[in-house]
Amino acid sequence: MHQINEKFRLTKIVTVKMNEHANLDSFSLRYGFVFDKNTELEICCDPSTLRPDKDPKKTDRYNIVGTFTNPNTNATETGIFYLINNQNNKYFDNDKVVTVIRYYEDEDTEHHLSEVIRLLRTSRYITSNELIKYHPLYIKRQLCTHADLIRLLVKSRSESEVLRIQELANTGLEKSQIKVDKLVTQVKMLENQNLSLKSELDEFNVQSNLAKNDGKMQNLEQPELLVKVRRDVTVGKSLCTVLFMGNGNKRTIKISSFDKDYKITEKAESLVGKKVRISCWDPVNEPGLFSRRGYFRYIYNVEDKDVI
Repeated sequence: MHQINEKFRLTKIVTVKMNEHANLDSFSLRYGFVFDKNTELEICCDPSTLRPDKDPKKTDRYNIVGTFTNPNTNATETGIFYLINNQNNKYFDNDKVVTVIRYYEDEDTEHHLSEVIRLLRTSRYITSNELIKYHPLYIKRQLCTHADLIRLLVKSRSESEVLRIQELANTGLEKSQIKVDKLVTQVKMLENQNLSLKSELDEFNVQSNLAKNDGKMQNLEQPELLVKVRRDVTVGKSLCTVLFMGNGNKRTIKISSFDKDYKITEKAESLVGKKVRISCWDPVNEPGLFSRRGYFRYIYNVEDKDVI
């Protein structure tokens, strides 16, 4: 057991699989050794560095800065551990190490290098033993990028092998870039969605206050699919906007009283084909008075998320 620094006060046992990327590629190059069997490794972590995975879809993955004892040198090593809670254990015991990087100020470069190494090793153009031999160069920062690695490999390979190595390296970079591009797109989509949901929640609070000031209460229907919107429909003696819902229900709003500028109608028209929630203002002492008659006062976009 290595000495625990107060900063690294969270102790964890993590699993390193002998025949997987973390052991064969990451520990070999970055720390100069590989485990010869599946290993339960004790790491001491800095809780303030805990971060979820950049990919929002990988909710069971996270990363954290930790230290551990190098089994070859007994030195205390530091790195970012990328972990997966693949056992669905709420205490996060024995989480599997996906990869570990040493220089977190160059995180993107490190991940690109990892992708190239993985491809070259699985294609048998490099071995874990060679990566261990390259470890001193890595520590001296003479092997920092995939280009540095290629320059080392071509010195001892045939011309055909060099071409194949370069091809695989380019493939590795393309895969890394595709992953980055997809993540950026996903993050932007989530950011836009969150802004939209926050806007709807803010509007819900505004409408609730307006209803309260009028002696009424804003009641919400369950989320429904909005199929069609028709404006200027005569209902009784009034012109109304009519909403047609996926369950066959119709909801109406009187234009002259509640939607003179057609803002609510325009919003409804923009939400056709989406899941929405309809609200109606009922008197506090007469719940359901207007909502039961099929009237509505506002419409919210919930985008498959029941947030209000």
